[in-house]
Amino acid sequence: MGELEFKTQEQLIAECAREAERMYTRLAGLCSDGKHQNLRSALHFAREKHKDQTRKSGEPYIIHPLTLACYAAALGMNDDVLLAMLILHDVPEDTGVKVMDLPVDDETKNAVECMTCRQMPSGSKLESKKKYYQGLAENKYATIGKGLDRCNNLSTSAQAMSHASIVKNCYETVVYLDPILKDAKYKYPKYSNQIYLIRDALKALVNTLSVTVGIHPLTFKTPPGDELMAKILSAKTDEDLRNISEIFP
Repeated sequence: MGELEFKTQEQLIAECAREAERMYTRLAGLCSDGKHQNLRSALHFAREKHKDQTRKSGEPYIIHPLTLACYAAALGMNDDVLLAMLILHDVPEDTGVKVMDLPVDDETKNAVECMTCRQMPSGSKLESKKKYYQGLAENKYATIGKGLDRCNNLSTSAQAMSHASIVKNCYETVVYLDPILKDAKYKYPKYSNQIYLIRDALKALVNTLSVTVGIHPLTFKTPPGDELMAKILSAKTDEDLRNISEIFP
């Protein structure tokens, strides 16, 4: 048998760019029914604003929001507001465009605002995160969108995130996001099956990543309190993380 030949990073990035074009075309096709005006505007706008941006892995950034919208469509969630919000969700935070200037209706803008994490001017990182998740819980599109967003980010975290970032995302998922998704399953019965699948995927990802980074499994008798969460959210490096003895076996 000959030696295995692996694709180069350049080849993988080129494949991602082609996949992004395929996803863009698929989503644009949904707009032909005349019922996806927000999505139509969002697709062009987001591609233009993200065009020079890449993910930490080197992939074109636009592949991330396109992937989330394709996830939603594959799960049968073809709601115009949801799809447009997923396409635009990182535009305000990553490009400096104000939510009020997005080319979509007010309902979509509100959902994007709920998905946009902002640091409170006079608050701690913990307070800002708690306020952010409280806002998510009040908007069904943002709740579902954050679940899909976290699935995609965790699924690619091993190749792009530090251990400290992985741990923060895992703890946020279990402590703050999962309870919101659990409630949403009953609040929004139209999407209860999809939310069930999102929760299940997140649990599997968190369990796998917990083993990968060597922390305790995130199955708590009592959820972590604010003091521990503040330590975790403040960790900037893997060295900071190693100083949090409570999370390691």
